[in-house]
Amino acid sequence: MLKDILALVFTTTTFAATFRLACPILYGAMGGCFNNTSGCVNIAYEAVMLYSCFFSVVGSYLTGNPWIGMLFGILIGLVIASIFGLMAFVFNANTMITGIALNSSAWAVTTLMMVIIFGVRGSVYDERIVSFKPIHFKFLEKIPILNDVLNDNVILVYIAFSLVAVAYVVMYHTPFGLRIRGVGQNAQAAYTAGVDVTKYRWISLLLMGAFTAISGTSLTLSGISMFSENMTAGKGFLCMCSITIGKGNPLKILFVALLFAFSQALVLVLGTLSIPTQIISMIPYVAVILVLFGNGLKSFKGTADIEG
Repeated sequence: MLKDILALVFTTTTFAATFRLACPILYGAMGGCFNNTSGCVNIAYEAVMLYSCFFSVVGSYLTGNPWIGMLFGILIGLVIASIFGLMAFVFNANTMITGIALNSSAWAVTTLMMVIIFGVRGSVYDERIVSFKPIHFKFLEKIPILNDVLNDNVILVYIAFSLVAVAYVVMYHTPFGLRIRGVGQNAQAAYTAGVDVTKYRWISLLLMGAFTAISGTSLTLSGISMFSENMTAGKGFLCMCSITIGKGNPLKILFVALLFAFSQALVLVLGTLSIPTQIISMIPYVAVILVLFGNGLKSFKGTADIEG
């Protein structure tokens, strides 16, 4: 049994699934890293992603165009982010409670909208829902392993990994990134230096809303062309965990996101073995707990060294 498990774990199929499954985590994490770094406590990733899943399907259903479907998703993501910003920055509401309220409402509201628009519950399948088409690179055919892992994915997957480099450059090599980091580290000092703290927090929040919305689009329009109730299944929280563990650094977040994606890929490949599904389904959540535990131990050791 152990030999069979290892044979499945270290295959190109597993790595290809990891590459693909990292996409929704990366979009939310890349947008959210600016929001987190600016000092805005926001846990509404799950809400933005689930709303976007639904409205991306609606947009594609109405127009037959996945790009317009993604635009629908981004627009609703900006709306949800704006509601959060209104509560947090204008009415000074508790950001944790606001985030919990948005997350809790997402499943109910999207299910209600599904009944209103499509007249069904559970899942929506329709030939008018059009997904992005896979892209095939001829030059990768000559490289066996890379061809199996990297080829024939939708464009959103390739953009997600390119976005990591863009986010890193913006965060650490532009005046905008410097101000975002300054606002997060010491808002009062940034304000004294003439930086509009609220403005930069609004911008970072809207970035989170837009890119987390693309995460939702990647779940529904990357080939399956469907929406089901609560289909995000905690992926928004994986974005949030990746940001927290990576401390807002896009490169560190990439490695954490790949680890979470690998744990999700294991669920798919190990499902072919005679292992209880309950155990297999635990893998992503155990991975999150272990990574958080390891990160906590590292932080504790660093604190102990300083105090010592």
